[in-house]
Amino acid sequence: MEYYLLTARSITHAQRMAQVLERAGIHVQLRRAGNSITKNGCGYTIQIPARLYRRAADALRGTGVQPVRVIHVSGGVSEELAL
Repeated sequence: MEYYLLTARSITHAQRMAQVLERAGIHVQLRRAGNSITKNGCGYTIQIPARLYRRAADALRGTGVQPVRVIHVSGGVSEELAL
C-alpha cells in the first residue's frame, strides 16, 4: 500500500488540515502519531492515498495550513519529503 502521512503539531492543526482536504473532496484518516514519526511522542498525522497527494498539496498550499512534515510510505518503507 502506498500513501502519504502529513504530520501536525496538535489535534487542532490536524483537524484544520483535514477540514481543508475534506472540502476539496479528499477523504482522510486522522491518527495519533507514534514516536517513530514525531520523535517526541505527541502529534497527529493525516493519511491520504498516494494518488491524491498532488491534489491535497495544492488544496493546502493556498490556506496557510501546512503539515509539519510529509512522509511517503510505500511497501513498508517510509521517506520524508521536503516541503
